[in-house]
Amino acid sequence: MPEMLFCYCCRVHHPRDQMHSFRTRQGLRWRCQRSIDAAKCSASERDAFGKEQTEINKEAAQEAAKRVFLAAE
Repeated sequence: MPEMLFCYCCRVHHPRDQMHSFRTRQGLRWRCQRSIDAAKCSASERDAFGKEQTEINKEAAQEAAKRVFLAAE
């Protein structure tokens, strides 16, 4: 299984080969190539990327909540 790193931009874990490190005031942060490419687009395309990522994150959270609920039963 490949090493997974957390993307601070889209808040999802990705394989290390899709990630790039950036130095911030808080230290090194990892960002995926997909979010880097999305940042180069127009504002409307960036908004669409953000909305898409929000939906992905909501679905993942709902699935995780279902698993926790089913495990508790």
